Amino acid sequence: MTEQCKLPLRIITYLVPGLSVELFENVSQYLESSLGKETMLFYESRFIGPQSDRIDPFKTKVADIAFITGAAYQKLVKEDNKDWELLPVGGVYSHLTKGETAGYYADVIIHKNSKERIKDFLDLRGANWATNNPCSTSGHFIMLKALKEYGENPSFFGSVLNSGSHLNSIQMVASRKADVASVDSNVLAFAMTKNPALAHDLHIFTSIGPLPPYPIMVRSSMTAEEKKAICDALLHLENVAPWNKLCADLRLLRFVKIDKDIYLEDRESRDALANLSASVRYY
Repeated sequence: MTEQCKLPLRIITYLVPGLSVELFENVSQYLESSLGKETMLFYESRFIGPQSDRIDPFKTKVADIAFITGAAYQKLVKEDNKDWELLPVGGVYSHLTKGETAGYYADVIIHKNSKERIKDFLDLRGANWATNNPCSTSGHFIMLKALKEYGENPSFFGSVLNSGSHLNSIQMVASRKADVASVDSNVLAFAMTKNPALAHDLHIFTSIGPLPPYPIMVRSSMTAEEKKAICDALLHLENVAPWNKLCADLRLLRFVKIDKDIYLEDRESRDALANLSASVRYY
């Protein structure tokens, strides 16, 4: 057995704490039992994906699998990073109102006390918008796309607040420090599970999507057999107890096959909205 074969399967997620770390612990433990190989799980909560000015966990072979955001994937594609390879598998999650979704939605939330006043998107004129990250698909570009469709620009809002995360955006709307935010629907559902009081404070004004699943990346230098084994194991998860129920309890219902072309619309939208994004002024 080679030294590489003796190493555990090292998994890193950039989706915590927005999504539950327990979810990735379950997936990690499932892969260990399915593949017959020890796993190690790391999480990086400071960034949405690998950073070009930091050590690359795939290039340096310190990680094998990564769960990243769509924004991070677009950056890797733009940089033509050959060390990161998209696994043709994506998660199906349970949405609060839309049912099963291969991916997620951008839930536009307002405070429940504003429900009677805000009936239409244009009723948000002059509102304080909380956005998690200027690179975010669900938290930033979705709102810019809506503005463009209505012939508006970021000055439509009274102010734009950079919250730093979807969880922060949710709390800002709940506490009325912001009037509106567009957030990852899975993060919102997880937050409401942890804090049921949020359901009494927040109203989902609309849900935009669905958006493509969170990209699952593998180290490109892994063998084709290793990549296929990981892919097959994930696709089989929904049939294996107790992991199927443990994951479903955290809203991950199954994994399905995907094609990389489903991310093209996001890439094209980002390019089309680049000037509008650059015009955003934060307060």
